[in-house]
Amino acid sequence: MIETNPTFPALPFEQTSDGKDRLCGIEIEFAGPTELETGTLIAKEFGGTVTDRGDHSVTVAGTRFGDIEVELDITLRKRDDLPFLKEGLDAFRGLIPVEVVTPPLSRAQLEEFNTICTGLRRIGAMGSRSGVFLGFGVHLNPEVVSPDHRFTLDTITAFALLEPWLRAKEQVDTTRRMMPFIGAWPQALISKLAHNSYDSLADLMRMACSHIQSRNLSLDLLPLFKHAEPDLFAELFDIQDKTAARPTFHFRLPDSRIDEADWSLLQPWQLWRQVEMVAANNALLDALRDAWKTHDSAWFERKSVWVRTIGTLLREHDAKANI
Repeated sequence: MIETNPTFPALPFEQTSDGKDRLCGIEIEFAGPTELETGTLIAKEFGGTVTDRGDHSVTVAGTRFGDIEVELDITLRKRDDLPFLKEGLDAFRGLIPVEVVTPPLSRAQLEEFNTICTGLRRIGAMGSRSGVFLGFGVHLNPEVVSPDHRFTLDTITAFALLEPWLRAKEQVDTTRRMMPFIGAWPQALISKLAHNSYDSLADLMRMACSHIQSRNLSLDLLPLFKHAEPDLFAELFDIQDKTAARPTFHFRLPDSRIDEADWSLLQPWQLWRQVEMVAANNALLDALRDAWKTHDSAWFERKSVWVRTIGTLLREHDAKANI
């Protein structure tokens, strides 16, 4: 059970290599309130001026955190090949999520922004588990220490090895598992990361390009790749979806459970923090690498065995986040 007014625990590395606080943007998807109703709530809670741009998107300018965007799913809204959506997006409310997108926030700001969950519940926001078709998520965009920092590279490996366990802990909604937006990392990519240590993001990109064909993975690395190595990105990745370059990870796995009274943004934060705790623990990361090699070489070993192995190693190394 998540405590009321939770304190967001620190990540292992709280600052970038430039000595600035690492920031984290948040995206929350839900059904129920309209964009304007949501923007009005945000302005009431955090200040700012609401501007309805008339295209199913609202900007709340000048909040305590900067400008916050509220949009009917931006991916679908900007599709040119689905004319029926342009004519009738309102008819699809409840299936197409409203999305709140924050600027990068400090940990203290994230904890303050977390109070919006109560307000959204009050005005009827519904999350992933309110209905069979509501496959909505929460995305975290944690800033990296720096693209080539050893911790950044180890975080990628840690996520690859932990992903099945994270999915099991999150108990991802059935609808979201069936949708293409949070695909699992290919096993071949996990094995490459387990068997090799990459000294630069560019080297890792050259390996990963043959395994990553889409942004629709539970951890999307493409914004980071494009930010760090734009020329190499253009050479290696033929991705149709527009990729905005950002010095962040794009963690897409967690469900939006905005309507559940005991849920808050602390839950996805702790899921991500678990990845970074492993990345910061060299002995544990090495143990997971070795265990994966054994698991990967075993014929027909079930994924549940690997999930249990992860849990055992986390306990043995006293490195389990409070999820």
